[in-house]
Order: sequence, then structure tokens, then C-alpha cells
Amino acid sequence: MTAYPRLDKITTDAAVRRLRRVEGQIQGVQRMLGDGRECAEIIQQIAAVRAALDRVALDLISTSLEQCLRMELRGKAPARSTLLKLQKTFLMLR
Repeated sequence: MTAYPRLDKITTDAAVRRLRRVEGQIQGVQRMLGDGRECAEIIQQIAAVRAALDRVALDLISTSLEQCLRMELRGKAPARSTLLKLQKTFLMLR
């Protein structure tokens, strides 16, 4: 079983910061629902949350792909299978 490359601290910290922002956005959507805001406004905010989550996922995949490519260039054997797993992960986003 090939493991994904480990994320570095900078990438992890950035993802956590983004996810905290998303968490705040979700709380805002919940308040909007409770306040009886218009459907179009709520949907617009939900779309923003989805876009923010997609961005986190793409950043994580991008970092992992970069690490895999470096492994591949150094001749590390598991890089190819890890690249295929990352490709499947990317395709799950849509």
C-alpha cells in the first residue's frame, strides 16, 4: 500500500486557516437560515463555501502532486502509484 506524501507544516497550517474561515462561513449560512434571509442570498453563500472547500482540496492535491513528481524524478518506486491515487482524488472533486 502506497502512502500519500506527508504535507509540510506550511501547507497544513494554510489549510487549517482556510478551513477555519469556511467554518465561519458555514456558521454565517446557518444564521442566515435562522434569520429567514432570501434563498438567493443563502445559495450565494453556500456557493462561496463550496468554492472555498474546493480551493483547500486543490491546494492539498497540488502540494502532494509536487512531492510525487519530485519522488518520481529521484527514482522512488512508489511515486507512480501515488500519482494515480492523487489523480483519482482530484477527479472526486467534480
